[in-house]
Amino acid sequence: MRITGGDLKGRIIPTHFANHVRPSTDRVRESLFNSLEHQKGIGQSRILDLFSGSGIIALEFLSRRAEAVYSIDLDKKNIAHQKGIAKDWQLQNWHIAAGNALTPEATIIKNRLHGDASGQIQPFDIVFADPPYGMPNIQGLPKLLLPLIAEDGWIIIEHKPQLVFAEQELLKKEYGSTTMTIFAKP
Repeated sequence: MRITGGDLKGRIIPTHFANHVRPSTDRVRESLFNSLEHQKGIGQSRILDLFSGSGIIALEFLSRRAEAVYSIDLDKKNIAHQKGIAKDWQLQNWHIAAGNALTPEATIIKNRLHGDASGQIQPFDIVFADPPYGMPNIQGLPKLLLPLIAEDGWIIIEHKPQLVFAEQELLKKEYGSTTMTIFAKP
């Protein structure tokens, strides 16, 4: 896997993540990030990367000068893999934590990772979620994640094309067996 754009473009990331991880393809990432750069902008954004797996999405954001990326994944092998890259590449603005992104404990992790000096949670500009395709209740993610984004923030969920959400989407892009749906606050 290689980074498709930005300052780190072309860098190859090691594949020491868990076997069950399904990284987004180069084509999907390149298309998504081209759209994001032209429609929203990434530079100086604060990103939450849920179900972060290989870390490739976080690295794409960092390569495009996101202010900070906060990654959460349940698998300890994935966390060790991401932390190894962050250390080797000296990425101080990549914050990585182990945890289930959808449990009450995740709120504690998010507070610890993203709280400002007063302890208040600062909203994210973009929340990216790539849950396992077979995860139950994926349709509930937009409602769960909306409180975490800024007024002009976006939620991006990677999922199977046939999945339908109750919330109104801002944009939907299909790439074969992968779909990216973007939500914003109403």
